[in-house]
Amino acid sequence: MPALMWAAVIFTLSTGNSIQAPRLTNLFEPDKLAHAAAYFVLTAFISWGFIKTIDKRWAFMWWAALISSLYGLAMEIIQYSFFVNRHFEVYDIIANIIGALICIFVIRLFIK
Repeated sequence: MPALMWAAVIFTLSTGNSIQAPRLTNLFEPDKLAHAAAYFVLTAFISWGFIKTIDKRWAFMWWAALISSLYGLAMEIIQYSFFVNRHFEVYDIIANIIGALICIFVIRLFIK
């Protein structure tokens, strides 16, 4: 449930009528760090769901990162396809994936 709620927050922020940030060309801009943080949290919630309901094995953590990353890709496609003044940005996708992967490695440190 927390993962679904956080995914809804991401969806709302990604598709809402907010001020469009300028298109950035650097992975270390605040916008990209926010993307990484959002998908870090999403991956943590998905992983927590797997740990609580399925198993604590390492493989499920990779599934959490994959699901989170694919959601990030889908959000970029949805923004580009259906929302005016929104852009498809490869750096956003990369930041989302980086956030998901960092989460997996942090979780791995705590599980050991």
